Amino acid sequence: MYTVKHGGDIQKGDLVAVCNTNDFCIGIYYGRGQGGTVQYYHPGVPLAAKERYEHRLMNHGIEKVGPFKLGLMWKSYVNSPRDTRIMKLNRDNITDQETIEQIITAKEILKEFNITVNY
Repeated sequence: MYTVKHGGDIQKGDLVAVCNTNDFCIGIYYGRGQGGTVQYYHPGVPLAAKERYEHRLMNHGIEKVGPFKLGLMWKSYVNSPRDTRIMKLNRDNITDQETIEQIITAKEILKEFNITVNY
């Protein structure tokens, strides 16, 4: 859990807006990392990781590739988090159709790893 000024407590699976330089990006909160970083997934990452995995599986077989793992999805992180740099979002804040579709797909993929995306 992480507490922010705008939105309160953020739990694993909550949607967040993260301020990166001049823009905000949407993310799915994962948790705290080493050194206090805040870790999150961009909504398109789970699908891209799943597609890469399936491509490798088709070419090399399950014996060489192994099962689909959470570690195959790269996380983004904020090195110096502050309570004003991250904002908790809700379903109503997301209006871009492509982002909505990515979140819905990410929700299904992350469910395999017992991560409930709150959307």
